[in-house]
Amino acid sequence: MKRFLHIITLLLAGIATSAYDGGIDDAEIHIAIDSVAAVGDSLLPKPAVRKKNPLLRLLDKALDVDTNYIERNKFNVTLMAQSDWRFKQIRLSGTDEEGRTQSLYFHPHSQVTIGPYVGYSLLFLGWTVDIGSHLTTNNSNLYLSLYAPMFGIDYYHENDVNGYRIQRIDGFDREVMEDGKNLPFPGLSTNMKYVHVYYIFNHRHFSYPAAYSQSTVQRRSSGALILGYNYSRQIINFNYNLLPEPFFDTDGNLILNDALQVKQVRYTNHSVSLGYTYNWVFARNFLFNVSASPAIGYNFTRGENLTHDKIYRLRNLNFDFIGKLGFVWNSQRLFAGWAFTAHTYTYKKSTFSCLNLLLSGQIYAGINIWRKKNKEK
Repeated sequence: MKRFLHIITLLLAGIATSAYDGGIDDAEIHIAIDSVAAVGDSLLPKPAVRKKNPLLRLLDKALDVDTNYIERNKFNVTLMAQSDWRFKQIRLSGTDEEGRTQSLYFHPHSQVTIGPYVGYSLLFLGWTVDIGSHLTTNNSNLYLSLYAPMFGIDYYHENDVNGYRIQRIDGFDREVMEDGKNLPFPGLSTNMKYVHVYYIFNHRHFSYPAAYSQSTVQRRSSGALILGYNYSRQIINFNYNLLPEPFFDTDGNLILNDALQVKQVRYTNHSVSLGYTYNWVFARNFLFNVSASPAIGYNFTRGENLTHDKIYRLRNLNFDFIGKLGFVWNSQRLFAGWAFTAHTYTYKKSTFSCLNLLLSGQIYAGINIWRKKNKEK
């Protein structure tokens, strides 16, 4: 306030002096008034600069890409049809007190499922069902994904009921291994839930969605490290009393060792994976991706042994692998391609172990619709 009064005093003194010297020039008056206004503005409190919400800043960063490498999606909705081919193998092994191991390998009857996909913005939902010839099967797969340039979340639910056959037998008499192979086995069913959360380090130059959700287009080749957290929960129901005739002796007794007579096994696994993924753009609108991620995890396992009314509780580290291949043609409006995924889930203990190997291939084609307003020009 004192400073402001001082400026006013100087201004009036200047006007008085100019008048005494021969008159006041209009320009001088305007300059004086502008000076006072500038001083007044400096004395007024400045408006506070509003900072952007931290979550919005994080979202902007997660969606930011270098458009020299990645072309953003121009559409809101994705419609797609997909066919899945699966090679799945489940191995159950039990070791008796004398160190003798018996192993049974199971393989699904049907290997093909088909179904629709729909995506909106970053979210994608898909469902495929069994189209095999075995009408007693009830197999289905559910996919739910969120794809952003920086991170992604994949959810997968697989349900296989009454759809297995005995593929291979180890540790039994030769006659049993020959006669019991390739026979249908209705006593095995599986249910698996799988969640994969991952972070892409070089997301401004590398697009994972370009390879596996077709929501963007990679324009220049690039690679990135990928860090992931994986959660899987598996339930394996094993009714060994439904094994075919070769697994029973002449007196009707089952010839499985006690360690293998487990009715139900539940596996919960938490693991961390670190790998590398690369998009090779070998022609306009064409992309080939390869990803490899070794994983180290911790298993929480429970299974029931009915023979001795005993509970197996297995808690152990395991080493698994996640691998992907993808080939895509994407013109933004239309797209098509195939993908290949490999997962291994291993559970081991001195008397009982389980291996679940899943190899799957997808062939798909689709269209993007509902063009975004800011992309119309």
